[in-house]
Amino acid sequence: MGLLSLGTPLPWDQARLLAREVRKHGIEQFLHIWRNMKDRQKDQLLWGDEIEYMLISLDHKNRRARLSQRGHELLNQLQ
Repeated sequence: MGLLSLGTPLPWDQARLLAREVRKHGIEQFLHIWRNMKDRQKDQLLWGDEIEYMLISLDHKNRRARLSQRGHELLNQLQ
């Protein structure tokens, strides 16, 4: 994680004007990380490393993604 600096939140009407740029920047960051990491294999976790994940259910017909709540069921299968 990078260095965080002290800032003041914008009022919603001002923040809304910047939402498209923030979203675009987030997508660009994700794609950059994905391209650099997609081919990595057999990495070992080190003490203090963290893994974050989400399980998503995709409904291709209706073009929706929903957060899955079956993580506890799948965890036993993965171990």
